[in-house]
Amino acid sequence: MLSRENLKFRRTPKPWKTLESRKIASLGDLKLHRDRIVSKTGFQMVHPRLFVDDFSIVIPVLGRDKLVMIWNYRYAIQGWELELPAGHIEDGESPEACARRELEEETGYSAGSWKRLGWFHPSPGLSSQRAYVHLARNLKAGSLHRERYEVGMEVKILNLRDAYKQLWHGEIVHSPTASALGIAQPRILRAKRATVSRRN
Repeated sequence: MLSRENLKFRRTPKPWKTLESRKIASLGDLKLHRDRIVSKTGFQMVHPRLFVDDFSIVIPVLGRDKLVMIWNYRYAIQGWELELPAGHIEDGESPEACARRELEEETGYSAGSWKRLGWFHPSPGLSSQRAYVHLARNLKAGSLHRERYEVGMEVKILNLRDAYKQLWHGEIVHSPTASALGIAQPRILRAKRATVSRRN
């Protein structure tokens, strides 16, 4: 039986070898490669690989039991989603600096307390992109600084428990938001229960 340590992300051993890699398309920061790969058993196939910037996603906890989220339109799916603030990491920018910038740009809030909770691969079948998850507390309201393309975006303040009920019922369908809330769940719901216990 594998130990927990052996089940963490690692890069070796590699069952596939890259025989050829060609860039076939480029659109801004997006770059699509066509790789020809071979397995240890000799099976060959063509695999697409997308290069896209890493991003940070923020879990902004307001007070003891509120969560700051955004209601956002996504053109690719032609619909609106409930999301956490997030954005791509710019050249030379750290994940935390990106998280601070995106929180203020999209919600108008700044945070006095920050903690990185981890990271995940949002689309490992296609890209090595990483999403860095940050917990933000001690929020202070300020001014919005949204990008021109963030049309119609609205700030939504949800009760923490209600937000997790939406997640558990499959009503939060934005995958980075669902993943980030899952990573944060033991920390922020445990903290909320501890606060309630102290009150009682």
